[in-house]
Amino acid sequence: MNNLKLKVCGMRDPANISGLLDLKPDFIGFIFYPKSPRYVDEMDEDFIMRIPLSIHKVGVFVNESLEKIVAAANKYGLEYIQLHGDEDLDFAKAVKAKGLKVIKVFRVMDTIPVVAKKYEGIADYFLFDTKTADYGGSGRHFDWNILRNYNLNVPFLLSGGVQLEDIDKIKEMNIEKLIGVDVNSRFELEPGLKDLGKLKLLKEVL
Repeated sequence: MNNLKLKVCGMRDPANISGLLDLKPDFIGFIFYPKSPRYVDEMDEDFIMRIPLSIHKVGVFVNESLEKIVAAANKYGLEYIQLHGDEDLDFAKAVKAKGLKVIKVFRVMDTIPVVAKKYEGIADYFLFDTKTADYGGSGRHFDWNILRNYNLNVPFLLSGGVQLEDIDKIKEMNIEKLIGVDVNSRFELEPGLKDLGKLKLLKEVL
């Protein structure tokens, strides 16, 4: 399969972000969810706007209002909106109508939700994360074997405790629509501060 794309989520510290940019990830994610330990309330707008366009900026939201999502997108130049909560199809359409791209998250354990098919033509990407009591950041796998039968027309990112040792297995599954991995807690020194050495190793094996 082709090289996997890298999405690094939960960034917050300017120096840490600068170091990550040197690694040239495909996506950089900022979490606008107040209950997350990686929550970003305010960031340096000029600094964030100078992130190269080749690195796609993603805003992660959980059951947020459309007004606040659009305001954050305009303020920081977000290209993608990651809907990580219980947002329905109409809400995803409303985000799309604002000229933003949509990453729709499904929290799964042993099956892909039937409702995912309704998002074809709306979601630019799906992201499959492990189902937990909260919204993401568990560091745990779900049963990746369910992805072998994936037959929808939306490419997707794999999340949920992905680590270096998993990449060979992920590639061996050889799933056409699996285009990248989303990493967060497994590559941290502390919440919101990434281990750039580990991320460099990850980028090299993708």
